[in-house]
Amino acid sequence: MKRVQDKKSLGIMVVYRHRLSGHGVPPFTDRGFYRRLSTLGQQSGVDVIIFDPLFIDWRSSSVIGYQYRTETGRWHKVRRSIPAIVYDRCFYSGRAQYARYNMAISRIRRLPTVRFLMRGLSGKWQVQQSLSHDPQLRTYLPETHVLTDIDQVSEWLRYERSCILKPNAGSHGKKIIRVERVTDDQYVVTGRDSRNKPIYASFDALPQLLRWLTRFMGSKKYLLQRYLSLQTASGQSFDVRSLMQKSGDGCWQLTGMAVRIGRPGSLTANIHGGGKSAPLHSFLREQYDEIEVETITQELENLSQLIPQQLEREAGRFVELGIDFGVDQNGQVWILEVNSKPGRSVFAQLHDSHIRRASISNLIHYAHYLFDRQLGGLMI
Repeated sequence: MKRVQDKKSLGIMVVYRHRLSGHGVPPFTDRGFYRRLSTLGQQSGVDVIIFDPLFIDWRSSSVIGYQYRTETGRWHKVRRSIPAIVYDRCFYSGRAQYARYNMAISRIRRLPTVRFLMRGLSGKWQVQQSLSHDPQLRTYLPETHVLTDIDQVSEWLRYERSCILKPNAGSHGKKIIRVERVTDDQYVVTGRDSRNKPIYASFDALPQLLRWLTRFMGSKKYLLQRYLSLQTASGQSFDVRSLMQKSGDGCWQLTGMAVRIGRPGSLTANIHGGGKSAPLHSFLREQYDEIEVETITQELENLSQLIPQQLEREAGRFVELGIDFGVDQNGQVWILEVNSKPGRSVFAQLHDSHIRRASISNLIHYAHYLFDRQLGGLMI
């Protein structure tokens, strides 16, 4: 018997982190975000189901997932038809896990009754290359190279004082390091390890440094990037997170921008590394004069509008993008990274209920748009 999909069902695809349980604590992270998303969905007639693609019953075309119910204030384990719209928010622990999940996700993508909201970006280098094809964006990208040989680091340090090494597929600032040549015979490495703990190491010879870097990076694909001085006058690292989303009209809109400020001495400003958030305009006024603030803000807004359009031309459809910008001490804006599965922790800390709510409700509005304008409501 052919099952009929639930009307206006939005599936959030995740990786379960522990054994399934009937009620209580569900087996996935970001529960606060998904709870608020489910609540807003319930209020507007969209059923939000959180599910792991490995827990699909293909014989009945159903998923075993979790649904938050406002009437009980709890998560409930449920069986539902495979949702008509799916948002892939899977985060993987390594290549082996990615390969295992990729088979299941590819099978879901082939279903004619399922619409994926986006295809994830494959890595930082893909983003760098895609954006560099637009002349308007190219000048905002820091010089970056794929690290294919450790000798590239020594060659770079012959002419420059320091560089950034970052994993192509990393997140949350993990395993990003700065390599600095202090003197001709002394080198210092600062940054964060795989557990997001601070790193500090010094070396008295270049071969010693290169051996350490080789062990630290392992088999991961790394990028070598020009070091930019992105600190406040007091020396704290910071960046600007811009959240671009599609909403109820199917068009891109700037939901909000906020500043992430790193802990003292931290290389990155990531919230997961102990950073904090601040409102954009008040922060910029503390660092730059009024004319510079106006120029920087305008550049951030313009770039935020251009980047999604260019990435969709190059890489396909997206539903939201978290764009990280740097601003150096001269007021120059730089494009640092783009995330197709952005978190919301930077906005959760702000006392701006409008941005916090919009960052979640826009997903529901866009789901309505797809159903009403493109999918025709109930799908059979």
